[in-house]
Amino acid sequence: MNLLKILKKSVIDSQLYVSLMGTLFAVFFMEEQNTFRLPSVVLIFITYFSGYLYTKYQHTKYFFKILMLNGVAGIICAFLIYHNHNEIRLVKWFVIVVLGLLYNSFFLDVYIRKIPLLKVFYVGLVWALVNCWLTLPEFNFPI
Repeated sequence: MNLLKILKKSVIDSQLYVSLMGTLFAVFFMEEQNTFRLPSVVLIFITYFSGYLYTKYQHTKYFFKILMLNGVAGIICAFLIYHNHNEIRLVKWFVIVVLGLLYNSFFLDVYIRKIPLLKVFYVGLVWALVNCWLTLPEFNFPI
């Protein structure tokens, strides 16, 4: 196997690339608002990575293991929020996780991701909530 195929398989196909890019996008917004905190970066990366692993392995034999890994990741994220942030951030994170689960969950009759135009706006909304709403302590509407 050549180096490019190995790199593609280990970075792109492992969901690391998308998770890292989403996290760096959030870091950009945190730096712009002067709200950068390392626990927030770790929280956002774990959230993205867990969500994309859930989506990728949902219909495979590895689903139960991924579900267990996501459960552990959820406990780690709740611990990070509890010790470094406040309860409001925990509620925000929970809303984002529920929206992420609804995106591709097999228990729904119609997947949200199967509706073409809704999919784009839904994914954009969840990314905006993670990158902006979750990272800001409060909104200042008079601006």
